[in-house]
Amino acid sequence: MVKIATTWLCCCSGCHISLLDLHEELLNILDKVELVHCPVLMDVKEIPENVDIALIEGGIRNKENEEIAKEMRKKAKIVIAFGSCAGFGGVPGLGNLYSNEEILNKVYKTTLTTENEKGIIPDEEVPELTSRVKPLSNVIDVDFVIPGCPPEPELIAKVLTALLEGKTPELPKNNLCEECPRKKSKEGVSIATLKRKFKGTPDPEKCLLEQGYLCMGPATRAGCGARCPRVGIPCAGCSGPAGNIVDQGAKMISALCSDYGVDKDKEVNPTILPKSIEDKIGCFYKFTLPSALIPVKLRRNE
Repeated sequence: MVKIATTWLCCCSGCHISLLDLHEELLNILDKVELVHCPVLMDVKEIPENVDIALIEGGIRNKENEEIAKEMRKKAKIVIAFGSCAGFGGVPGLGNLYSNEEILNKVYKTTLTTENEKGIIPDEEVPELTSRVKPLSNVIDVDFVIPGCPPEPELIAKVLTALLEGKTPELPKNNLCEECPRKKSKEGVSIATLKRKFKGTPDPEKCLLEQGYLCMGPATRAGCGARCPRVGIPCAGCSGPAGNIVDQGAKMISALCSDYGVDKDKEVNPTILPKSIEDKIGCFYKFTLPSALIPVKLRRNE
């Protein structure tokens, strides 16, 4: 029997829930494996030796996360970064915009619902925060990444089934636009401004980006079937960068300039578009800031 272990680090457990969403297919997989470690389901304290496949959900946010990741790497033959938090840092990675001191003060001292008259920040038996949120690959070697927030159950099944059959899993490399049914105009459209929230109802057939809605499809890995754009919701980029893209946000900015005429249409003021985006980092790096070329907010020395 193939021994499978899972664990969770800085995450919400949504990826584990997606694993359960395999439904009947999960039973087919469980017939071929032995689940030897899974904190979500089992009260097992120690990671066993000789694990064949390890699924690690979540990125690195504290020293305990680092220790667990390193131990799992030492004991597992194959390590999979399970979901976008593990693969790219995920939504918790937006914490890299602030210092640890700012985060702790906010959580324990200044939130409206916090009663902490002495201003004490817990430190006994509390794992020390790392300097920033990191994707799993910054700390250990990762063999495969199953992207998504959470990953599509079908993609999880595809990867696990391939590994159980002794094959190398093949993940989509193209971008989400290539599997999106919405139509792009052949002549191209120049975009002057972008909006995050809908004003009115978008055309159900036309490309959302061409309609001025900030859709991350051009820079995001395919594999979800363009689930959000199909129902009129712009892609937020949760599956991380497509193909060999290093920086998802930079790729999206490049796409806006080259594919949508910002640098070609002389009648469009190129400064208007960036000014129309209130939260640039939240838009372009919502799931991938820790894995970006610049993974933290740079501060001047005062």
